[in-house]
Formats: sequence, structure tokens, C-alpha cells
Amino acid sequence: MIESMRGAEIGIERKKRQGDRKNMTSRDFAKLIGVSQSTVSRAMNNSSLVPKEKREYIHQKAEEYGFVLNSQAKSLRTNKTDTIGILFPKHFISMNSNLMLAHLYDYIQKEMNQYDYDIMVIYYDHESDDFSSFERIIKKRKVDGFIVLRMELSDSEMKLIEEYQVPCVFMMNASMNIRDNLNYLFSDSYYGGYLAGKYLGRFADYHKMFITVREETEDADRRFNGYYDALKEYGWEMKQEDIIYCNLNMQSAYECVGENIEKFRGRRTAVFTYSDILGIGVLNALKDFKIRVPEDVQLIGMDDIPLATWTKPSLSTIHVPVEEMVSRGCRLLMDLIEKKSIFIQEWVKPHLVIRETTMND
Repeated sequence: MIESMRGAEIGIERKKRQGDRKNMTSRDFAKLIGVSQSTVSRAMNNSSLVPKEKREYIHQKAEEYGFVLNSQAKSLRTNKTDTIGILFPKHFISMNSNLMLAHLYDYIQKEMNQYDYDIMVIYYDHESDDFSSFERIIKKRKVDGFIVLRMELSDSEMKLIEEYQVPCVFMMNASMNIRDNLNYLFSDSYYGGYLAGKYLGRFADYHKMFITVREETEDADRRFNGYYDALKEYGWEMKQEDIIYCNLNMQSAYECVGENIEKFRGRRTAVFTYSDILGIGVLNALKDFKIRVPEDVQLIGMDDIPLATWTKPSLSTIHVPVEEMVSRGCRLLMDLIEKKSIFIQEWVKPHLVIRETTMND
């Protein structure tokens, strides 16, 4: 791995002029030494997520090229670090279990590049004993603001943020208890579920089901409630046996279908899944059990991750406008960092995307 990173430097002039060093961004430096920008940010902040050997290599190259993160250089001269923190749920560590957050991070990284901001990724979970790390980031002013992709922050976290006046923008999925003083751009999950129900409800001869996550989350409840309310408009009352619970990964969804396979045999069924990840697992299981999609089972996911277009058949889904939300959310955070008087609370509506796992009515 180290040799391959060194290979990226072949043909690049090692002796940089002092002026070039001052203008070198983390993106430039990452490209120069053959690693990702996020790896540079983590390594320069001594994150344990980067192996020790790679951290040492990146620090060595940073010294050689005279590179320092904006947060390390500018914070010595100003009150700004030119770094934002992205506060992820802890389960984001598993890319396979939440490709939607990985997809979201890619957009945030591209957007912040335009503002020449570094990113500090924080996998902090307020239910763990890691509060001291979050507290240290706030008190040492290591970031100018946060994009929060967790459902909510604890009272102790919010107290710190308010005390040190750190700008925050919440994005994606909301908790039940939304504070009045927060800036947010949330996906309207209820409306997404409603769209799925309105479409599938038109197929009166298809039994209706919902496949969701085992852990109770406000977002899952919103998606189900929208689906349930739309189906009621067609006179369909969902029962407890129409709901299947699994973990938030493809394998679990696949296994849950196998355990409940009799529910999919002998009748036509229309299924809405909590996410595309579950939808893809369900689709793979149905294919392996020789159940036809969409003739015997119609299937709609939610999120519209890139992988949804690559399944065979391609997955119908509820498109969450991630690119729009990230663009507006990052702009909002920049305005807050610049002390502009702005306040936004908005539920961004998704839309239905019909592909090959549903029938045309």
C-alpha cells in the first residue's frame, strides 16, 4: 500500500516553491501523494481510523511538502479553522449497512471542496463513552461548524454547541423531538411512504406488505405511517402480520424473506421496504426462490441510492433529493459561519421513480 502511494508521486517535482505550499489545499495534497482527501484529513488529525503506518507516511509527506490543514494553519492566525465536522451515526462505520450515508458523504465532500473547506468525520455516538472526544473538538474549536446526520443531539451536546456558539445544520432524517432553534433540511419520510402507498394501492389484487428495520426509529415510523395512510385511502387495512422486521443490511433482508417465504407464495404481493438496501436484499431473495418480480411481487424501496439502478430488474424507489439537500445545507452552513442572519427549517419532498420492479397500471 505504501509503495503504491509513493508511486503516485513519480514525475512530480518534489521541491515546491514556498508560494505553492501556502496555496496547497488538502485536495491537492491528497492527489499528490495518492490517497483520498478524507484520509488526509483523518491522518492529520491523528484519527485511529487510519492505520498507524499510513498516518506516519502522510505526516512525513506533509512535512516534506510543507503542507498543513487549513484548520491547523489558519486557526493560528484567525478564529476560523476552515474545517467542518460531519457528525455521523456510529453505524456509518459499516458502509455495507448504510450506503445512503456513504452516498451522502460523497456529495458533502464534493460540495465542501468548492468552499475549500476540510472535513473532519466524527463517528461519535452519544450513547457511548466517547463524549470527551466531542467535547474536545468543541472546546478546542477544531471546526467552524457541524453538519449533523444523526437523528438528534443529546442535551449535553446541545449545551456545548450553544455555549460555544458553533453553527449547525441538521440534514436527512429527523427525530420526533425537533428543537425550535435548529436549522434543518430534513427528508419528508412520511410523504415518501405516502407516495409508495398511493402507487401500490392502485393494484387491488395485490396483498400489501411493509419490510422495515427491527430497531425503533422515528424515520421508520414516518415511512410506515405515510404508507399506511395512503393504503387506507384505498380501503386497505394493514395488519401486524403484514410487517416483516430485519436488520439494516441486505443479508438480513434476504434471510427474512426466506424465513417468511410462504407469505409470498400463492398470492400476489406489493411490498414497500424501508430503504433500497432492504429492497435489494428482498429482490435477491425473491429471485432465488423463483418468485417473479414484478408479476408476482411488486417492490418499491426508498432513498434511490446509485446501486438501485444496477439491480436486475432495476429497483423502483422513492428518490430522496440528496444533491439538492447537500448543496443547500452546505450553503446554509457557510452563511451561518459567516454570521449571516438566516434561519431555515424545511421538509424536502421526495418523488417516486418507477423502474422495473413495479407494474404499469
